[in-house]
Formats: sequence, C-alpha cells, structure tokens
Amino acid sequence: LSLNKPKLDNLAGDIWKSAERLRGKFKAYEFQNVILPIIVIRRLECVLIRWREETAAEVLAKRPKLTEKELAKLVKGLETSTAPFSNKTNLTLRKVYEEDHTLLEENFRAYINGFSKNVDDIIEHFNYRATIGTMVKNNRLAPILNQYKELELGPDQLSGLEMGYIYEELLRRFSEQSGEEAGEHFT
Repeated sequence: LSLNKPKLDNLAGDIWKSAERLRGKFKAYEFQNVILPIIVIRRLECVLIRWREETAAEVLAKRPKLTEKELAKLVKGLETSTAPFSNKTNLTLRKVYEEDHTLLEENFRAYINGFSKNVDDIIEHFNYRATIGTMVKNNRLAPILNQYKELELGPDQLSGLEMGYIYEELLRRFSEQSGEEAGEHFT
C-alpha cells in the first residue's frame, strides 16, 4: 500500500489552516485539544454512516417491503447490538450544525454523549467536554463544526494508514507550534 503524500499533505494542510483560525481565542498549545478530537469524531462518524448504509442495504435486500421508518429503526437496533461502536442519537456533525444555532452546544453535547462506551472513553481521554465549553465561550464551536461536518475522512476515502499519516503529521505540527522538541510528539 502506497501513500499519496501530496494528497495527504494537502488534507493535513487544510486541517492545519482550521487550527490557525483558533489563534487569538486559544493558545497555540491548545489548538490540538480542539482539532484532534474533532478529527477522530468525524472519522468515527464516517465509519458509522458507512456501516448504517451497508446494513440498511443488506436488510432491504432481505426485506424489501420495509418502510423507511421501519428500516431506520431496525438498523438503529442492529447498530447498538452488532456494530463495533454506536451512537444512540440520530445526529451527525452536519445535523448538529444545520439545526437551530441557539441549541448548537446542547445538540453537540447530546451527540457526543450518545456514543457507546468505547468511543466515550476516547472522548473522555481527550477531555473534550471541557474543550467544548471553551469553544462555546470563544465562539468557535460553529466554525469548527462547519469546517468538519463534511470533511472526507471515511475509510472509503482514506485508509487506516493514510488517516494515521495525517494524524501523525498534525501531531508533529502541533508539537512544533507549542515548542516541543522533535520527536516528543510521538510519546
């Protein structure tokens, strides 16, 4: 498997630009606290959306007379029992962003809190719930959601290796930005 480095570098550069937009509202060493978790959340969301679509197609092939509502309910039940992770809400980053902006924080928190335990552990490790409060206070939640709501991070666009390359490149840049020595970001 080979990497398309120019494509990956461009994507990492675009993500880096969004981190640069935090300047003035966050300190440089805090940029990664905003950006890295949203990238992970968006990647997981893309995986889950793909899983839902594939599962719905399989179910519909076996039971073509299901209504759309029945199909959605059945897929949601299968998600919580058979998918590697799940989200009990019907929200996505796009839906959170496009709904009433007065409910943006509430809906985003509901979305984050809707993930299964294994994803919640990741979110907790990032201490992202506290970061959400800081993003809201600094009027950065809407711009960040807008930036990432459609970012192509799914496994059909980026392999695990490619996603790892982008994540590692961002870690390197964040480390350099915050003045860490070369190599410290790997630990």
